[in-house]
Amino acid sequence: MSPRWTARAAALPLRQLHLAGGGLLMILCAALWFYALRAPLAQLRTVRAEHARLAQAGSDPRLLQAQLAQLGVDSEALARKLGGAQLGVAGPIAPLVVQLIGDVNRLARQHRVALRGSTPAAEQKTLVFTQYGIDAEASGSYADLLAWMEAIEHSRPNLAIDRFEMRPEEASGAIHIRLRIAAYRPLEPTP
Repeated sequence: MSPRWTARAAALPLRQLHLAGGGLLMILCAALWFYALRAPLAQLRTVRAEHARLAQAGSDPRLLQAQLAQLGVDSEALARKLGGAQLGVAGPIAPLVVQLIGDVNRLARQHRVALRGSTPAAEQKTLVFTQYGIDAEASGSYADLLAWMEAIEHSRPNLAIDRFEMRPEEASGAIHIRLRIAAYRPLEPTP
């Protein structure tokens, strides 16, 4: 500190020096709180709340067993729906349909399209290939829907948009689309 500053500080009354020091200390404490302590303490509260929630849920094994049984029933129903013969999807095609639904959903999120639902379409066979696919419903802006459809067709060489139907939604102003996404697989030669 320079001698000039020291002389000026010595000339101040002791009460003003104590107030200035206290103010500086309060500013330092506030900065420490806002920049160093507040975020970690909030994270600690979140971790403790999550720990308490997990401890409460894990304390009753019967509740966990009931939830596990319900998940098993739901997954079996979904497997029957996705791989069931009533929809025309069976055998080696079922995993391909599930993968196709996942890919279409991923592309919808990338293009800001709200995918409202997708169901497996009936399998169709010709002399050369097997056509399988999904019927999907989505909504979004016109440009986003066109980009999404283009991305679907370019995602794999065996995918195509078989048919689609667009109409405007009155309430939101978005465009609603129904489409069939078809995938083609060559038939395996029979011996």
